[in-house]
Amino acid sequence: MKIVQVTSYFHSRYYSSNEQILSRELAKLGHDVEVLTTSKRAKWQTVQSDEVESKIQKLDEFSVRRIFPGPEIGVAPLMPSLLLTLMGEEIDIIHTHNFFTAPSFYCAIAARAKRVPLIITQHNDQLPSHIVRRFLYVFDGLTFGKYVLSQAGKIIALTNDIRLHLLRMGADENKLEVIPNAVDTNRFSPNKRNLLEAKWGISDSVILFVGRLVEEKGTEYLLYAFSLVVRKNPEAKLVIIGKGPKEGELTRLQRKLRIPHVFFLGAVENSMMPNIYAGADVVVLPSIREPFGNVVIEAMASGKSVIGSYVGGIKDTIIHGVTGYHVQPKNSGQISGFLLKLLSNPPLREQMGENARKRAVENYNQELLIKKIEKIYVEQLG
Repeated sequence: MKIVQVTSYFHSRYYSSNEQILSRELAKLGHDVEVLTTSKRAKWQTVQSDEVESKIQKLDEFSVRRIFPGPEIGVAPLMPSLLLTLMGEEIDIIHTHNFFTAPSFYCAIAARAKRVPLIITQHNDQLPSHIVRRFLYVFDGLTFGKYVLSQAGKIIALTNDIRLHLLRMGADENKLEVIPNAVDTNRFSPNKRNLLEAKWGISDSVILFVGRLVEEKGTEYLLYAFSLVVRKNPEAKLVIIGKGPKEGELTRLQRKLRIPHVFFLGAVENSMMPNIYAGADVVVLPSIREPFGNVVIEAMASGKSVIGSYVGGIKDTIIHGVTGYHVQPKNSGQISGFLLKLLSNPPLREQMGENARKRAVENYNQELLIKKIEKIYVEQLG
């Protein structure tokens, strides 16, 4: 079948995404998949990608077409030519991402006009914090977004929190299904080459953070926690992968606290990440807000125990005391306590890593989840 994925932004070199995995795996199943997106870089993306240079690309057997973004409304570009593009193509399924965007509104119009199924995947679970964006979001939810939700044959929520958010925004409960993000459990697996040791000489008692260096990731609370850890475990090391506007503030905090063995390695391409996880003993995601958290399932698939805040998607992915530990957001004391517990007990760490790998394979394996999506498409086509 011909499947069109519509998303406001698509840059796969540094940012792993639901849309990328979905498109790649559907193409492997023999479907004709095209991603319609813009050449614009999202404001939340902290690394400039060279993927914007070409209007049409071929990636992993699916195509990516970049169209004129137009101005932004809220957090998404208008993509004014999208509707004409959709109307001019032979399409079996339109799958859009996030109901509240202008592109999703165009998708709803095109799906109705062409009499093809519309599928929505919702990625966020909270109202925007900025007062103007919050007003626009609520206004959209009561007007254009309401129309989009009404036209969808199926609405996919990545987490239980996102499902509840959709219900509050007026989605039909009968259309909702929770299907989380997927991970390639073949790429992300134990016993990969340890790039942290091979490239940077970092080994033994390694704590790993992966993510954008922004307020919502809570990285400063990990630094405070690590300052407590090294007092009792002087051999511990903290590796921070990522870039962002808080990088300078975080490096200054490290100097202020006089914390040794902290390595800011910058952004790392997705292709290298399996070998980065291989060198970690524990992975930590101390987010204040986290709609899903791909880092958690990538680390779990790599056989690593994970400490993560009890927020958003992390509430679903980690099983406390089995695959890792939940902590309250901004609680450095809890983070340091669990870090010391895991670093001082290799058998416990290994057992949790095995449990995490098993959970990732059984619940987040890409082949399993893609088949669920494909089944939805078939059912919607009747």
